[in-house]
Amino acid sequence: MSQSIRQSVMQASQEWIANFNQGNTQACIERYQSNATMQVSPFGRFDGIDAIGGFWSEFAKSGPTDLVYRNVEIKVLSDKQAILSANWSMNIASGFISKELWTLSDDGQWYLEEDDFSVLTQLAAPLEQKKRTALILVDLQNDYFSRGRFELENTETAAKQAKSLLTHFRAQELPVIHIQHIFKDENAPFFTANSKGVEIEASVMPIEGEPVVIKHQIDSFIDTSLEQTLVELGIERLVIVGAMAQACVQTICRSATNKGYLCEVVSDAIAAPKLAYAECDFSGAELVAANLLSLSFGGAEIKSTQIWLKENS
Repeated sequence: MSQSIRQSVMQASQEWIANFNQGNTQACIERYQSNATMQVSPFGRFDGIDAIGGFWSEFAKSGPTDLVYRNVEIKVLSDKQAILSANWSMNIASGFISKELWTLSDDGQWYLEEDDFSVLTQLAAPLEQKKRTALILVDLQNDYFSRGRFELENTETAAKQAKSLLTHFRAQELPVIHIQHIFKDENAPFFTANSKGVEIEASVMPIEGEPVVIKHQIDSFIDTSLEQTLVELGIERLVIVGAMAQACVQTICRSATNKGYLCEVVSDAIAAPKLAYAECDFSGAELVAANLLSLSFGGAEIKSTQIWLKENS
């Protein structure tokens, strides 16, 4: 039962989005119950369909379109109610949906009874499409380099390619986000707080204005500011470089893809260690190749630095 309700609510939500993107504001308004409430941060509370309709009619004058929901979660409350939450972005704004309470009416249609969302970023003009792509540099920190506490096989080569991409993104004034792993355990084998090894390597060091997301786990999205940063910047596509291929690179790409982001992993800007499992020995290059192959089956696009720059220059 819950699966069919989830599907019905998802369909109702997608119809709302389609009407919004087609400029059919009235159809969007009509999917609210007559006594619905809508809380919009920071704009206030709107009670009843007339007040809600007034908000959307005024907002429509700014030319919004290209609305997309990501990281959608639907929790079924009963056979007639479910709550949807998500991240959202459009051409001129982005934010979070805390709660859409969808209720099944006697006419067999799902309607919004409550709507609670936040606008984190609002623009005077549509964001250029190329600025919706961010370079994500994952854990390019000193401990992974020569004389570090957990040296990988090909980190210097990967960092050199990452630097080429970083130079391109900076020259084009495109978003750059750095991920830095810091273990909470002071006895961790590497990446311990306040150590030289935990610092981001000099060739790809962040500059002013580039966000640095601190993480304490393999997944860059868990208990970090990464998702909020992506939403605030209106990001749709991630270009991923860094280390390690079998751990943090694999995980950020899986998580981002599952949340609805497009992911491109740059094959020669990824590093891994030499590892053994049972009677099998793997070089860093073999681990990189195996993980890139795995990610290519999971929805990511795999490209070399040269090809990526050629396609995006």
